[in-house]
Amino acid sequence: MSKPITPQMPFVWPEPRVSAGVGRYEANLPFEVAARAACSVFGVVSAIDARAVNWMEGYLADNAETMLRLVISIHPTCRTSESDLQNLLRLVERHGDRAAFKVFPEASLLDRSSNLLCLCGLDGDGAVSVGPTENMGFAPASPSQANLASVVTAATFEACRKWFDYLWGIAGPLRPDVATSMPNLVLPEGDVEAARLWEDYRRRCLGHESATEPPVRAVVDPESGEVVLVDQNNEALPSPTESIGVPKLDPLSEYVARVFELGALVSVDKLSRIPPLEAPVKPEWFGVDSFRQTGMVRAQTSIKVAPFDEATLKKIDRLRRVSGELLPRYSFALADGVRWMPKQAIPLFEAALTAANDDAKKLLGETVGDDIQAFLGSQRERIRNDAQRMYEAYHPGGKIPDNAVTNILDELKVRLGKTKADKLIPKVAYSPVAFNPSQKSEWSSPWGQAFALLKGIAEFPREAMTNRFFWQGIRTDEDALIKAMNVAGDYLVDEYGGRKAKQRAELELGLIKQLEDTSGDALAKCRALWTLITSGKEDAVVALVEDPATKQQEIAIRE
Repeated sequence: MSKPITPQMPFVWPEPRVSAGVGRYEANLPFEVAARAACSVFGVVSAIDARAVNWMEGYLADNAETMLRLVISIHPTCRTSESDLQNLLRLVERHGDRAAFKVFPEASLLDRSSNLLCLCGLDGDGAVSVGPTENMGFAPASPSQANLASVVTAATFEACRKWFDYLWGIAGPLRPDVATSMPNLVLPEGDVEAARLWEDYRRRCLGHESATEPPVRAVVDPESGEVVLVDQNNEALPSPTESIGVPKLDPLSEYVARVFELGALVSVDKLSRIPPLEAPVKPEWFGVDSFRQTGMVRAQTSIKVAPFDEATLKKIDRLRRVSGELLPRYSFALADGVRWMPKQAIPLFEAALTAANDDAKKLLGETVGDDIQAFLGSQRERIRNDAQRMYEAYHPGGKIPDNAVTNILDELKVRLGKTKADKLIPKVAYSPVAFNPSQKSEWSSPWGQAFALLKGIAEFPREAMTNRFFWQGIRTDEDALIKAMNVAGDYLVDEYGGRKAKQRAELELGLIKQLEDTSGDALAKCRALWTLITSGKEDAVVALVEDPATKQQEIAIRE
């Protein structure tokens, strides 16, 4: 049996390897990792028993910040017992308002609720696990039961929230009298002959031997989970989805799609920027028209006044614009002006922003102090003298009016007042993005952006090992950032920092650069780069670099 499966969202469980008995999940719950990462869990679960209650206890005990709200669906003869409900009550007693439960008894034995768990992260991201398997997923899952675990959009998560709030409103409270009065019902025993008839019927239904149709067998790849249908001669047969035209992701497309799932587009929020500390002033205060035109010649005058010396102004302005400088260190380019950041790199990036913002506020505080009015009062004569020299440049021998100096100081006061905000550095915005290889036309293709992303992912650790200026200005733990940026399972990261790894990095950077400059199909370039990243095999890259026109088709056929 292969190593335990730790699925990455999105996934359907139980997956074929588990159903076929050639694989097993690392955790008891397939979505365990996502659930443990959530700070809040809500939803409806049916027919729970002690295993589910024990999981809830562990979930609440392992993290003092986690919150749980569940509607427990029960039906006649279900596995939930009086003791299970009493244990839920004791769980509430131990954890207070961090846990709350309601009960929804179904109307009859035939009624079954959905099983929907909604997982909310600290950053507000939402994920769900939804499907027919009862007992939070601890019940034996039939191969016919498809449970979906997936990150969902904000709109989908909001729809789930509204649905749950309504169910919570109509469900009954879990009280001691409700727990102790639950009937202990069981299904009536059928006779032996009925059981035999049903088992014979089931065997006949699931048997593939037929006089009219050849037998079919499902073969599951223990590594990839790919399913292939074969006949009695082990010859592959068309799959049912293939026969109706459902597109199948090839390994490269699935790999790229899952990489895109691990990050988001990131951009600087320009609306949150504080304006430059240099204040623009009206040229009329210096006795100059701001705009002049003579025939076809136009002239426009612009005058700015800084509150302090040029060196200090440059230092503060550089810190104020640091978002744009830090962004390339923690993200990858998809296209000009479009950047993608791994979700696991976001905390490191925001910690760097916080440090830079603290530096900017400290420098500004040391320069201006707490009282802006007092600071400007101390600068009044310097500003007046500088303004006078500028005025004389336009009006030799003239004197700048006192009200002009007052107006200048008022403008500077407004500018400096805005630095009292909590953030001197602009915020950033994250937006979800997905890769869909089927979305292509005469004028569009997803593979150009895919290559740009893979190239950036491949270059990052290799540049980090070989470029002595790479870490200059980055105040983040090197190992933590390398790990966070490794979203593609780069083989070289496992050997990061070693002598041989550095030699490989130097060589492969040259190959990646040549691959980028090579004309040809972006899909073929992605395939070659994917092979290099995941296995360290250079053949595909070398083939494209040496003879891109004749080798692309051969590589595609071979792989």
